[in-house]
Amino acid sequence: MNKKILLSLLLTFVLTFTACENYLEVEPATGFTQGEVFKTEKEIQSAVAGVYTLMLSDDAYSNRLAFVFNMNTDVEMSGVSTNTVNVNGSDLSCYEPKPYWTTLNSTWNNMYKIINFSNDVIEGIEQSEIFKTASKESPSEITQLYGEVKTLRAMVYLDMIRIWGDVVFRTNSSSGGENFAVGVTDRNQILEFLIDDLKSVEPLMQYANELDYGVERASKSFNQGLIGLLALTRGGWTLRPDTNNPASIGQMVRGENHELYYDIAIQYLGKVIQEQHHDLKLSYRDFWIKQNNWETPVDDDVLFSLPLLKNSSSEYAFYIGVPITEGSHPYGGASGNLSLCGTYLYSFDNQDLRRDMTCAPFSYNENLNQVIRLDLARLAVAKWSKLYMSDPLGSTSSKGTGVNYSWMRFADVLLMYAEAVNERFGPRNDARECLKRVRRRAFDETTWSDKVENYVDSKTTSEAFFQAIMDERAWEFGGESKRKFDLARWNKFGEVVYNQYFKLLNWGRVANGAFVPGIDEVPGSVYWKNIPDPNNSGRTILDIKGIDEILQARPAGYTEHVFATKWYSLNNETASYEPINDIKWSFRGFINYNNASSVTPNDPVRYLCPYPSKVITDHRGAIQNYYGFNY
Repeated sequence: MNKKILLSLLLTFVLTFTACENYLEVEPATGFTQGEVFKTEKEIQSAVAGVYTLMLSDDAYSNRLAFVFNMNTDVEMSGVSTNTVNVNGSDLSCYEPKPYWTTLNSTWNNMYKIINFSNDVIEGIEQSEIFKTASKESPSEITQLYGEVKTLRAMVYLDMIRIWGDVVFRTNSSSGGENFAVGVTDRNQILEFLIDDLKSVEPLMQYANELDYGVERASKSFNQGLIGLLALTRGGWTLRPDTNNPASIGQMVRGENHELYYDIAIQYLGKVIQEQHHDLKLSYRDFWIKQNNWETPVDDDVLFSLPLLKNSSSEYAFYIGVPITEGSHPYGGASGNLSLCGTYLYSFDNQDLRRDMTCAPFSYNENLNQVIRLDLARLAVAKWSKLYMSDPLGSTSSKGTGVNYSWMRFADVLLMYAEAVNERFGPRNDARECLKRVRRRAFDETTWSDKVENYVDSKTTSEAFFQAIMDERAWEFGGESKRKFDLARWNKFGEVVYNQYFKLLNWGRVANGAFVPGIDEVPGSVYWKNIPDPNNSGRTILDIKGIDEILQARPAGYTEHVFATKWYSLNNETASYEPINDIKWSFRGFINYNNASSVTPNDPVRYLCPYPSKVITDHRGAIQNYYGFNY
């Protein structure tokens, strides 16, 4: 049975000892003195659990970090049908958020609330007698707790860097009289500090199978995996501002000595693999079914899983997952508003077992019968569904499913390791084996010779192997909000989005009879009929034709559902065919119907967010927006 940290019981502790609501108005934590709080191991455990409690707010990992900060890519996609800026400034999906978007400020403040409290706890542990007298030669509960909170702090800083770029950097406990109108620190400097900091505590941390709450706590393996990800981020590419021209989008830059950081990634990701505390033993389907049933084995795919609470936190299986209309059934409702791009469904090999556990071209009505739901940006994420739950949440349940947020998986480690090795040495045998391990779970064993061995072994150049890594990460992590970060560090954001814009446009053209070189046929429509659900008497599921193979005519007995054909339509004013608005404007902050002829695949995408307006004001000139956000 999966265990949950009783975080709700610690809320009083956190409200008493954490910093104030606004990071810029931090005061000494009322009544917080290390001598009083950290006299016993139990008090330290409660303090560290308090860090987790803060991480589970809607403005942090229960909601915002799970899906709100998604941008449109070739995987996740939210349709944008207008060229007019949203009045609340929330146009992040098309790379045009505004500094006055209130979510930016609330997330900034809550992330710093976590960081400030972590700093307090770290300092409190360092000054406690129980930590001072603990052996530093082998792991113990105290040294684990110390490393644990440092690992969580590094994770939060990494996410802030990936959202904002350079951020305010604090590693000391708050004290009265400080000047908080400070500037930001270069992201590479922060990443370098965090890598060294985590390396210093890694030897004294414990593995998940040694911890009372398993992978719901930051373990030694997660520390190692996070060092690897920090190093890849430091060694990769990032959007940098033109400080002489704040109106410029800036340019993609790779930091100096990137080879050093790929070597660090190889070393620490290699530790996770070699120490064999995680594996891919569960099938892809069984893994996700267990996730939806609040079960997270300590020795399988998950390295770290944020412990969300039933009836309190988590949007998984509600906002992220298969849509369900509320009815008399015991599963409640689910919006399923996080969408995948319709073309993503067709990127999979037909025999890839991940496809149907990732892409759901349907929803469920109030009678739990499947209803067709497939369009340019209306493909649901199948990894999460309330219907997978053996103990349903109730007929009126909505969000607050308690399904965990698996922030890092072993499959991620395997593919990052393969990426790092390939960057330094090309497609070496160990890198190829990592890619093969991921693909073995993705395909039936009878197809491994072709789909695993031959496929991977055919990638004989560094360039071909890197493309295979790009593709594999798309297929493995669909709906998990990783694609945007991958594309950025690879310096592939512009290229992928440019190609995706024209792919959507050309699919619409070809579906309407136009000739486009290199594109023979596209799924203009799919076709469906209801059939009895073999697992639930009285309900129906969909038999859909036109996904495994593209069809140009409706099979007898099936109903047509128009797909790519409606992506191009007649403009009555101009009497010409044009792409629909969702194609014109969904990537508008980079490429759109008005500027497509002047954009190139090498242009930078403005994937970073602006600093919130209130942060700019409160820092009294010490922080400035760039990337064209200077207003």
